Amino acid sequence: METSNLVSRFFDAIRRDPCISTTHISIYMALVYYGKDQPAASTIHVYSQQIIDICKISSRSTYYRCMHDLHAFGYLQYMPVFKRNKPSQVLLLQK
Repeated sequence: METSNLVSRFFDAIRRDPCISTTHISIYMALVYYGKDQPAASTIHVYSQQIIDICKISSRSTYYRCMHDLHAFGYLQYMPVFKRNKPSQVLLLQK
C-alpha cells in the first residue's frame, strides 16, 4: 500500500469535511501505520485493542463510533468481527 499517497489524499479530503474530528484522524493514521507492516494486500486485519493502543483512545465506544463514521463517510470499508480471536477487516479507500 502506498502510504504517502493514501495519507495525502485523506488530508485533502478531510480539509473539506466538517464531520471529521481529531479522533477520526488519529484512528485513520493508526490504521495506516498498522497496515504498513502487513503484506501488500489491500485489506488490513486488525484487533480493536491494537488500534486503540496506538492512537491512545481511552474508550472502546469512541473507537467503534469513529470507525462507523469513517465507514459511513467513505474513508474506509469496515467489516467488524465481534469475536475476540478473529480480527476485523479494514479496507482504506482513496477519496
